[in-house]
Amino acid sequence: MTITNLQEALPMPESQRANLPLIDVEHGTKVILVALPKGVKIAPHKAPYVASAQLLTGSIEVLKGETWIPMAPGDRVVFDKDQPHALTGIESSYVLVTHLRG
Repeated sequence: MTITNLQEALPMPESQRANLPLIDVEHGTKVILVALPKGVKIAPHKAPYVASAQLLTGSIEVLKGETWIPMAPGDRVVFDKDQPHALTGIESSYVLVTHLRG
């Protein structure tokens, strides 16, 4: 699948995040496109595997452990296994989330 227009592939919702799974290898890598509207928060949580978030468009803040990190398009943050993390949309944004479950 080739995505040339993020808004067409996953329209930006108004008040909650939306997800579009792109790759899902059983017991392996999972890649998800996330549409995160301005002001929407993904609450702190942990994953039992290494994960990352790469900002494609917009502006977000990411909680990594106890530190909030501002992100601009192209920035990527890696979360260790079981590390608390969260996201907040500063602007409406598209984020590529990767789970390394193997």
